[in-house]
Amino acid sequence: MAAKKTIINWGLVCILIIATVTLAAAADTVTFQGTTKTKAGDFVALKGKLTKPQGDGPFPAVVMLHGCRGIDKAQDAWAERFASWGYVALQVDSLAPRGEKDICATPFIIPFPSRVQDAYDGKSYLVGLPFVDRNRIAIAGWSHGGALTIASVSPRNYFAWANLNMAYSALAQKPGAPFQAAVAFYPWICVAQLNDSEAPLLILTGEADIVTPMAFLKTNMPTGKTAHEVILKVYPGVYHTFDAEGVDTTSATGARFKYDPAAAADAIVRVKEFLAKHMR
Repeated sequence: MAAKKTIINWGLVCILIIATVTLAAAADTVTFQGTTKTKAGDFVALKGKLTKPQGDGPFPAVVMLHGCRGIDKAQDAWAERFASWGYVALQVDSLAPRGEKDICATPFIIPFPSRVQDAYDGKSYLVGLPFVDRNRIAIAGWSHGGALTIASVSPRNYFAWANLNMAYSALAQKPGAPFQAAVAFYPWICVAQLNDSEAPLLILTGEADIVTPMAFLKTNMPTGKTAHEVILKVYPGVYHTFDAEGVDTTSATGARFKYDPAAAADAIVRVKEFLAKHMR
């Protein structure tokens, strides 16, 4: 009997090795001043996890916005990956400083403009660090944080959320100078046209993801020439949290959350190339 021939896709193997390599960067817990107020009327003292490359810098940086369940292992892996690429990574915790642990059932309990402000407060904190290049700071977000990433670079999206809350509806502009680049992983929702993006924007999502309404993303993609490129990458047959290794679950509402190694590996390559292109 002839031996069965095994065909190995070495290209995919190499990508998966890159995707799953153990990275040595260690995160430090940091606190920094926020500019929004708590229910008690005090300015929020924000917390975060800071991961930096070895050396003195100055390094480019990435502000990272978590999903509705807070900072998780998948985001930790991305922070280590960013550091391995030469970026300082700041994971901003918007929940614990406000006494929250999980806002998936109450996604607006922290107003969207407050979390956008958290991102800019994180950017301001990074600007003050001697090893950060203040002119090269990007933003990246996942799910709930992905929608906030879009709102952080798109005034139309920001004001659409701001108008849901009377405390923010009178604001004349978004807070802070624009980020250098933006990456949104399976953003929870995109509510307005993205022609106005103030930074290059990369959106990565799965075709089978019912948590992220694909119709909203496709409808709101730019039409005509824009100041910055806006890219939408859709992975066929892929679900929410496709980059979260080991995840495979279904919610009570029927939403699927599943890791997809091929999509995750492709996303790693795309994000690295996108940041290298726009963070020079």
